[in-house]
Amino acid sequence: MNGEILVLSDPAAVAEEATRRLVALLAERQGERFSLALSGGSTPQRLYRLLSSPPWQAQIDWSRLHIFLADERFLPPDHADSNVRMVRETLVDPLGAALPAANLHPMPTDGTVEASADRYEAELRAFFADGPARFDLIVLGMGPDGHTASLFPGHLHPQDRWVLPVHDSPKPPPTRLSLSLELINQARHALFLVTGADKAEALASLRRRDEPALPAGTVRLAEDGLAWLVDEAAWGGKP
Repeated sequence: MNGEILVLSDPAAVAEEATRRLVALLAERQGERFSLALSGGSTPQRLYRLLSSPPWQAQIDWSRLHIFLADERFLPPDHADSNVRMVRETLVDPLGAALPAANLHPMPTDGTVEASADRYEAELRAFFADGPARFDLIVLGMGPDGHTASLFPGHLHPQDRWVLPVHDSPKPPPTRLSLSLELINQARHALFLVTGADKAEALASLRRRDEPALPAGTVRLAEDGLAWLVDEAAWGGKP
């Protein structure tokens, strides 16, 4: 298990710490474009709601923040299980005009999943054309099986791609899109938000460095920018 580990009391404390860290990173890059990749799931929702509420919202220059998705379910964008719908409802819509519409970059989910992966990769390559392909921050979660984004145990994750079409996901829906491990590991910073007792077994496996490695354990940033924010239930008690 790589990176900083901080065990906090509960999901609310995890979201609060993640919010504080994101605001601090934005302050460090004052005046510069900031690229942020967000994950779906219940744990990150607390973070998104905090970011769009006072007093946090007023501390962010939303005009320079570009929001991407770490993964997406291959569903219509208005579907109840769509990640971008969740991001819109919990973060984007409450911000109103503060976040320019062009600064949200949803994954396309029309046509074939292979073509959609190609289109999103092309968008990312255009966005990063003037510099290294490095997200300033990626917010990641971890499932009870140790998956992160839509990179699942037992699946082959092709190299030399930035966006992957995912078939036969063990979690419904079976078809998804995901940023690749290669692109995730190029990020400047990544935050794992892990809460709930159902994550304890996978987290313990990562701490023991069991083999084969779970996908979440293969996130290893080039610099010291990886942090795990974990609640006591997922850790198995107070540290």
